[in-house]
Amino acid sequence: MKVLVDSNVILELILQREQVELANKSLSLLSQEKHEVYLTVGGFYGMLYTIDNYLRKVMELKKPYRAHALRSIMIQVLNKYQVVEHDKESLIRSVEDEAFSDLEDSCQYQAACKEGCTLLVTFNISDYKVNYDAPVKVVTPQELLDLCMKKKVKS
Repeated sequence: MKVLVDSNVILELILQREQVELANKSLSLLSQEKHEVYLTVGGFYGMLYTIDNYLRKVMELKKPYRAHALRSIMIQVLNKYQVVEHDKESLIRSVEDEAFSDLEDSCQYQAACKEGCTLLVTFNISDYKVNYDAPVKVVTPQELLDLCMKKKVKS
């Protein structure tokens, strides 16, 4: 199965935020079950910015040390996830899709569609107003875990 993971799930794990355990369980499950797991180029850029700010403001790392730490973290991310790119047509669909009030989330969703993903995992599910029969099902990390448990029980 192809799964796009919103950067907010990955950041939850990296920055050890409030829902770190749930993020870790869901990302570990995707890895263990050998799903194709993706993130978007835009999500990658957003993570760069957010983690760099965290390293600067919270960890108080100065530039050469901060750049080294950021490189190390981002190489781990790139080794773990495949990257979905946009083309002009998918960006146009993202901007024109009036089901989304948050255009960044629309870009994430269209990237998942473009790549042929069946799931998009995010903590920010309220911004994804997609139809029930949409090509990509949007789930929270907990819903992902529940979904996988149901499949195991049926097997």
